[in-house]
Parts: sequence; structure tokens; C-alpha cells
Amino acid sequence: MDYKNLFKPIKIGKTYVKNRIALAPMNDLHQFYNPEEGTINRRWVDYFTERAKGGVGLIITGAFKVEDEITRFRQNDINIWALLKRKSIQNYSELNKYAHTYGAKVFIQLTAGPGRVMSGLSIDQGFEPISASATPAFFRPETICRPLEIREVDKLVDAFGKAAEIVRDAGFDGIEVHGHEGYLIDQFVTKIWNKRKDKYGGDLDGRLTFPKNILKAIRNAVGDELTVIYRYGGKHFLKDFNTGTLKVDEIEVGRDLEESIEIAKRLEAAGYDGLHIDCGCYESVYWAHPPTYMPEGVLLDYSSSIKKAVNIPVIGVGKLGNPAIAESALAENKIDMIALGRDLLSDPEWPNKVFLGKEKEIRRCIGCHECMYLAETGKYLTCAVNPFCGNENIVTFKEIDSPKNVAIIGGGVAGMESARILKIRGHNVQVFEKKDHLGGHLLPAARPEIKSDLRYLVDWYEHEMKKHKIDIHFNKNFTLDELDDEEFDVYIVATGSEAIELNVRGIDKSKVASSIEIINGEKKLTGRLAIIGGGVEGCETAISLASKGQEVIIIEKLKDVARGIHRANKAMILEMLKELSIPIYTSATAMEVNGDELKIYNQKSEVVTEKIDGIVVSIGMKPVNKLYYDLIERGKVAHLIGDGYKPGKIADAVWQATMLCTEL
Repeated sequence: MDYKNLFKPIKIGKTYVKNRIALAPMNDLHQFYNPEEGTINRRWVDYFTERAKGGVGLIITGAFKVEDEITRFRQNDINIWALLKRKSIQNYSELNKYAHTYGAKVFIQLTAGPGRVMSGLSIDQGFEPISASATPAFFRPETICRPLEIREVDKLVDAFGKAAEIVRDAGFDGIEVHGHEGYLIDQFVTKIWNKRKDKYGGDLDGRLTFPKNILKAIRNAVGDELTVIYRYGGKHFLKDFNTGTLKVDEIEVGRDLEESIEIAKRLEAAGYDGLHIDCGCYESVYWAHPPTYMPEGVLLDYSSSIKKAVNIPVIGVGKLGNPAIAESALAENKIDMIALGRDLLSDPEWPNKVFLGKEKEIRRCIGCHECMYLAETGKYLTCAVNPFCGNENIVTFKEIDSPKNVAIIGGGVAGMESARILKIRGHNVQVFEKKDHLGGHLLPAARPEIKSDLRYLVDWYEHEMKKHKIDIHFNKNFTLDELDDEEFDVYIVATGSEAIELNVRGIDKSKVASSIEIINGEKKLTGRLAIIGGGVEGCETAISLASKGQEVIIIEKLKDVARGIHRANKAMILEMLKELSIPIYTSATAMEVNGDELKIYNQKSEVVTEKIDGIVVSIGMKPVNKLYYDLIERGKVAHLIGDGYKPGKIADAVWQATMLCTEL
């Protein structure tokens, strides 16, 4: 396919950008910030420089607060957003120097702060949430936000002007004003959150006073030296206060598309140089951060409608990592630029690979949001499929003294990633896979329609195995007998995991299957099915079956379902379960099966009975690792990784394989 539109230059304000590909702003790489002062460190520079090397035309940084008195907050003693400070000009300017060397332009995103979506932990620590009006805090609805006084809003406006001077002096090309996703500026613009009667409230013009005055403050400070764009949502997808919706035709109580179009016209008239359009807010987080369950190009209709109403450039975002979809959106004049977020975490070389016609080599984002989940849980952050993300110049391929002969037992994610890295580094690699195909548990995980993003990872690994000419032995169950035939220097055991069996009195095993067996089509159960286990796998299996007309119920022993994932993915799972009317028992245990009756001990300490025709087991996996311990007993150099070490996520398998094989 010809991608000529993706690589056409574009002018935004006074800024010429070499192509139509922008790095979307993301705020989750908290290890880039000094936890005491919110200032940035060298890893921040390295991270963005890597994306500039990869060919992106425009970098938009994550949000920087312009002040820390009115909107002061912390979480777990960490400033989640960096505070723009003149003392960091050295690092800011260093980034701009490197980015400009590779032909990229850099806009810094400036924010007024979270307002009513301040973290619950921050509120618990005594920080006061503020907003445009007295409205419940999102994470602590029992806490009412304090409305900002006019003098405080004016002070915030002035802070944007002072910040613009730092931005100019640091060599940035422009500013993106952070007006989206229900954060503080958006709270002023949106009538459901803004009930003010002063100059910062009232009708749409009054509610737009804040972002208009921000632009005036920037222009008064630096003139037209900086390009200034505004990011906001084309639709909030709010069906009620604090309640989001997946339905596009639901009555909107937040901002609808019609109002967004009017906002675009007024922002253009006010002098903004461009617009960056997403959708959603905290209540409908799955629109703001589309998970794997969302279709590709999911927000294009909204950015396209807004583009028709204005003459300034419009940047579109929302699962545009498929180069064909991105190119078509530009060719059809739906948007002027595309913004990629997580796709440039998983593969910073996306632009260069598309330009060179190497689309099959792009390691696509799988929509798992592990990057954001790690951030919100305060853990070390990286990308699930690209551990080098956030670790640029820290995790690198080490030179080898001499090639080793390495046996990799198991062709799942951990095995394939190990083989790929070791072969690139120059080792002699053989993969032993007991089945007639690679992929392990990745294959059934990618089969449901709602998990189609994972198919890109399956395809990518298949391409990588062929590209690097990995020696693979299929239908080969590696045993200790192999040691007599060929001696290897190192054994990497990636033998994976198997489903834990359900132990319930009276169960008929002919009417029981694991989630993997059901998804793979290895077993078929009919009638009304009880899914035992409400983790992510159990919920996704329930949704997949119910979408095809199967009647299912979920029984989960813990107090909630779909744990251990980012709230965008979890919120969408819960919404899909609700739309499909799937009954869910939490804090419940399957006790006994008697014919077609399943007795359940529920959260009210009662025994209830459900009529069922079969049981789908999704209570977790157990490692398969006997071979590893046998090798160790033989005195062999062996390493255990992936599910064989501990059943986990794709991210765990890739991380372990990468950390081991970049050093081996």
C-alpha cells in the first residue's frame, strides 16, 4: 500500500511538521519524574529521543502542571504529573536538541490539574479537590469539590503565561493545552460540572472563557513564537452523573458532538492553531483510552465531524495503529494528522517501518493497558510487549564473546521472545515445541472477536521467527533423552502452564471444560453454562459465549471480577457483562452438582441453586516445570521463564525473556 498521505508535511500555526504522525501525550511514565519536585530526569529525554529516531513528525509530551499551589496534590508521596520548572530547562532543551536533530518537532502539554478527578489516595491524604463548581469528587463521591474563586482561576491563567516563557526559552515548538477527559479545564467548559454564574460560567461562551484566557496569557507572554493547540473530547459518553456508557446513541448529559463542533469554531476564532480530538472522560474511560475490546479507528467519526467545521488542522487519535486505517483517514480528509500513543510505546520505529514498507515488522500495541495499569498501581512501568520502553539506554543487547548453543523448550510467548533476542545477538538457537504450531496460550487468547488486537502479536511473532530463520522442531516433546543426542550450553525452559482442575462434589467431567478448551473449540458445551472463576479470562469467555447466544452465569469467590487490569479495560468488561445481562455471583463458591443443579454458597452466607447444563472452569493456571528441575539435577545450565516460572500476563513472559536473553 502507498502511504503517501502519512508522509506529507503539514503546517500547524508557524510550525512545519515533516509528516502526519504525532506521538500522543501520555502521563504514565512516572519513573521519568523526580518524586520530590515533579521535575524530569534523563530517562524522559531518552524515551522521547527514541521516538524521534523512529521517525515521528511531532512529539507531544505528557502533561506538566503550570503551578502547584492552587491545584496541589500528591499520591503515595509521588507527584503524578511533573511540575514545569525553569530549573529543568537543561533537560527540556536537551530533548528538543535531540528531537530536532532527527527532524521531529516537540509540543509540551500544559495542564491546570485534575480538579474533581484528583486521585482518591490524594484526597485520603488530606489534599482538597477543587473544581469549577461544587461537584462530587470522582474517586470519592462523598467529598464535594471546592469551587475555585475568580482570583484563583485568574492566577491559573497567569501561570500559563509564565509557563509559556519557560517553554519558549527551552526551545519547544509549541504548547498543547490539556482540555480533555474531564480534567479541570474540561470541567470549566462542560455544563454538567460548571454551574458558575460569573465570567467563567453560564452559557458556552462563558464556559470557554478559561481556555480562551489561557491562550491570551500565552500570546501576551510569548506572542506568536509558539504554536498553540487545544485537546478536548468530541463526546463524553455520559448517560448520567458519574455514569458512562458504551452506547453511541445514548442521551448525552456531558458534551455531545453538536456542542463539540461549536466549541471547535469558537476556539478557532479565539486563535488556537489546531485541535486534537479524543472522546470520553473518567466515567467513560474506555473511550478516552480504548482497550483491546474497542474496534480500530473508533474515534474517527468524531474528529472527522469537527474537522469539517474548521480550517485549522485537526489531529485524530484512537486506535490508529493500523497503517492502512491511518492512511485512509488522511486520504479521505477525515483528519489532518494521526496521533499514536501506545503504538509508539510498543514500537517506536512505527513511522520508519511504514515508510520503508515494512509494516509486517511493526510490533503492534495489544490494547492491554499494562503500561497504564503499572502506573496507577505505582509499579515499575514499561510496555507489555516492549520492555525497552522506558528503559532506553538501560536495557540493551550486550555483546557476546562467543555464540552459545541454546535449547529453548516451549514455543509460547516467552520461548519465542527468547529465541528472537538470542538469534539477533548471534547465539545458536533451537526451539522445541510439542505441538505443531507456535504461540502457546497466546493463540486461544487471540481467538475471541473482542481480543482481535492480540492477533497482530501472533502474526508478528510468526514473521519474526521466519525473518530470523529460527530453527524450530515441531511436534517435539523435549525429554532428558535429548541430552544423549546433542549437548547444549544453555537450556531455557518455557514450558508454560496448564489449567487448574475444578474439585466440586458430584461433577460430571463430560460436562466440564476449561476456558481454553472452549475458546479453542477442543470441547463444546451446550445449554446454560456456569463459568467458575470471574478473573479476566472467565469474564472474557463469558462475554464471548453470551455474544453468540449462549446463556451463562459467572461464579467468583472474591468480591469483584476482572481484577488485575487497568480500569479502562475493567470498566469496559463490566459494561459488556451488564449489557449482556450475565448474572454474576461474587464472594461465592460452587459447592456441589446434583444432576442439572449447581449449589452455590453466596456472599450472604446462603445456599442458592442454579440450573446448569455444563461448567466452564477458569480458576487459574498452574506451572508446568518438571523438566527444569530435572535439568538442574543433571547439573545443566538452565533458566525457567514465563508461565512455567509463574503463570502471569504476556507482559511477564516478555519481560523475563528480555531480561534474561539480552544478558546471556
